[in-house]
Amino acid sequence: MRLLVIRPGGLGDLLVSLPALAHLAERLRAEVEIAGDPERLALLEGSPYATRCLSLEALGLHALFTPDPTPEVLSRLRLYGAIVSWFGAGDPVYRAHLEALGRPVVIACGTPAPEARVHVSRHLLLTLSPLVPPPPEIPPVRLAPTARERQETEAWCRARGVDPERLVLLHPGAGGASKRWPAERFAALSRRLGEEGLVPAVLGGPADREAVGALRAAGAPGLPLALDLGLRRLLALSALARGFVGNDSGLTHLAAVAGTPTLALFGPTDPVIWSPLGPASRVLVARPLGGDPWGDLPPERVLAACLEIAGATGRAA
Repeated sequence: MRLLVIRPGGLGDLLVSLPALAHLAERLRAEVEIAGDPERLALLEGSPYATRCLSLEALGLHALFTPDPTPEVLSRLRLYGAIVSWFGAGDPVYRAHLEALGRPVVIACGTPAPEARVHVSRHLLLTLSPLVPPPPEIPPVRLAPTARERQETEAWCRARGVDPERLVLLHPGAGGASKRWPAERFAALSRRLGEEGLVPAVLGGPADREAVGALRAAGAPGLPLALDLGLRRLLALSALARGFVGNDSGLTHLAAVAGTPTLALFGPTDPVIWSPLGPASRVLVARPLGGDPWGDLPPERVLAACLEIAGATGRAA
């Protein structure tokens, strides 16, 4: 059976969807095709989570929000034996058009209600109940670079004087300024990691220029590895690294599903809902002190946790 999953949103939204995609493919023995952002969906190439990735825009779903969608869009959707849409749940016109296709359809919000305090991946699994019973536990997920991507990234690191075996990635960015651990604390952490014999390196996407600039201005000696690397290269870089420290962000989720020892720093957002998935991920939650929302999360506390997850309790070899 061909099954269409409609999943817009950011990088983190896609990655927390992986358990649900895995569950659909396994239980329904379906060919799962996913529609979303093409750049982010490139991460699923060669993975067990999707047999085909589609551009959400090219699918023409905007027509389903009008009274009379084009026949081409409806014909395209009828090719699927079932449809899961984590999109458009609040629009009755969109819902009516999908339900009129005569196929099993799930239309649900892509995030849980805040008061539910359930992890978003569990929420997505529960939305699939009309199609398949949810599993008792959240299925483990993993994304891996290809052997060629790994080799190219190793060479890329060494050409810049970075030893991947001592590399700790720092990601100072996040979707909102309030979610960012202060730049001066990231800078202090970077210096302390260097004193431990590790190689701290700063990375970020195009949206992180402000955060990376603030970190460099605060005196971080780390090498700024990426404002221009694609997600596949960032996946490979994360998979090589000894550790990763980041905020509640998509790149932190990416490091976690790459299997990297990952330390996620949470301030105003709820880790019960948004903690990253991964076999070696850990969360540090800040508690406000006075007017500082990150009050009890100083560099020393983060350093100790980082050395622990990176297997470097003393000076690195």
